[in-house]
Amino acid sequence: MEIFIFVILFIPFLLVGYFAYKTSGYQKGNIVMHLDEWYKDYNQYVKAIEIELKERGKKVSYLGNYRFEIDGQHYILHPLIVTHARVPTQRTILKPEK
Repeated sequence: MEIFIFVILFIPFLLVGYFAYKTSGYQKGNIVMHLDEWYKDYNQYVKAIEIELKERGKKVSYLGNYRFEIDGQHYILHPLIVTHARVPTQRTILKPEK
């Protein structure tokens, strides 16, 4: 009976942890960046992503419609707003296209 109660109480914490991990963007194969500035203009945002990736030694080109080609592989941009110590930050997640 005690194990049953423990499992029932523990499941919500597992679910919260799982969904926090899935929405963080840090899965295998993703490229995650935190740029120095906050970009409201999409064109400047794309340019900043290209510059950052080139500084990391990647060959990058923007294909349009939130899609990039990085080192021959296609990625889709998923911008995310997160808070760190109550300060909102712009997290850039590039997920491989399937």
